[in-house]
Amino acid sequence: MTIQPAGTAVRRRWDRFWLRLHARLDGEAADRVIPWAAAAVVFGLHLALAGAAVRSGTAGGGLAPWLQAAWDRAGHHVVDPVGGVDPARASASLVGELVLQATRVVPATVVFTVVQSLAIAAAVVPLWRLARERAALRVGATSAIVAAYALAPTVHQAGLTPFHPELIALPLLLLAWLQATRGAWVRYWIVVVAALACRGDIGITVAAMGLLVAAQQHRRHGLATVVTGVAWSVAAQLVTDAEAPTEQLTPAGEFVARSVGPLAVLPRIAADPLTELGGLFTEPSVQFVVVVLAPLLFLPLVSFRRFAPALPGLALAMIADRVVAEAAGTGVLDLAPIAAHIGPSLAFTFVALVFALERIGQRSVVRVNVDRRVLGALLCGTVLFFLVESPSAPYHRPWDWGGRGRQAQVAEELAGLVPAGAPLAASPTASALVAERATLVELPPTPVDLTPARLDSVVRRVDWVLLDTAGLDPLTDEPVWRADDVRSVLRRLDRAGFAEVERRLGVILLHRG
Repeated sequence: MTIQPAGTAVRRRWDRFWLRLHARLDGEAADRVIPWAAAAVVFGLHLALAGAAVRSGTAGGGLAPWLQAAWDRAGHHVVDPVGGVDPARASASLVGELVLQATRVVPATVVFTVVQSLAIAAAVVPLWRLARERAALRVGATSAIVAAYALAPTVHQAGLTPFHPELIALPLLLLAWLQATRGAWVRYWIVVVAALACRGDIGITVAAMGLLVAAQQHRRHGLATVVTGVAWSVAAQLVTDAEAPTEQLTPAGEFVARSVGPLAVLPRIAADPLTELGGLFTEPSVQFVVVVLAPLLFLPLVSFRRFAPALPGLALAMIADRVVAEAAGTGVLDLAPIAAHIGPSLAFTFVALVFALERIGQRSVVRVNVDRRVLGALLCGTVLFFLVESPSAPYHRPWDWGGRGRQAQVAEELAGLVPAGAPLAASPTASALVAERATLVELPPTPVDLTPARLDSVVRRVDWVLLDTAGLDPLTDEPVWRADDVRSVLRRLDRAGFAEVERRLGVILLHRG
């Protein structure tokens, strides 16, 4: 009788434990639990981050237009939208309208953060199903794909600034492709219609998906999808008559301009496609595409046919971004809207990643084995780009978010002194605090853009001014407003009939008469 060394026995028990664990994880029971558990974790993470950003007042320029639109749906009438146009109507977002109706019974910020976080998290489930059912990947490779999605910098960039209706199309497009691969055409069309309702320009991505469906031996449904998608986007452009910005933009104006930008540039692309498409090779556009693909080690390009439906949406977002960036004022830079614009394109980026891993893997009896070194490299790339590019990376100390600083508290207190129905001009840092009014004009964030002509056009429309002069330049850490700038603006406001009501910590409230 041979006595085995203790180390050998322990190793064998450890190997048997891992084999049993892998067998359970690769079973059908685990597939019913793991994706929903992962989606719950992603939902909790994004909800906490978005809620903290809203609470601390760092949610970006897009919050004020949507808060004012919610106030409008509650039975009030907006005369002068803070972003120039209503964000839901201008982008032909039926889903946005439904969400705004929900704000009549639930606080708007709660609705926006919960719905957007749910949309981001919901994409995990169809993504898991695609990897397990259609690509036959093992649970390790599938988990790596879900981790890459959960840590994608573009997803975090968009998720911190509510509200983006186009992000709701991300899980819907993944689900639509899953139903197409299953041959469940009734469910497929229901999901396609829901995705189109998210925004007018989603039709371009849906049409590209239709071409892929047609190439998968489902020609009738594929061509019908192409026609439906193109017709929807063309009709949305004609109905909304979206236009590219021609004047200098404030942060709220930039947000709304980016929301309508993909629709607005469709006529420009049709009129001069070579010039507009040539702009895709400019440095900002190339850098943004790299941020999308580099964390995935460019693996989606291995399955280029399935990645192709992402290209029209990416191109449309890049062209619209370039047009809006040209009109943005000094200090106006918010990449969250463009990150949200490519949300529908991310659906097919990750679909291509799933089938790229299937292609480079080795099929066993029932599953595809992917080299652990490839999965390790994918996870390393995902984590590294998350740390470098994501606004919620640990380097930005997201655990400190959620509290209002003294400056924000002062702005909120002074905003409370303005009568509810009074026309008001406010700095971008305070616009979300005073969004529920018929007339709200957002001032430029820097004194350079607050020229005498622009200030004159503002003061003719309002009776109150809430001016925040305490900001710091994030690049130089120097005050944006110097003492001379403040005195110059106050002198011009005094000549226009505005008197100073109160001043605290650089926040100044003025009233005409």
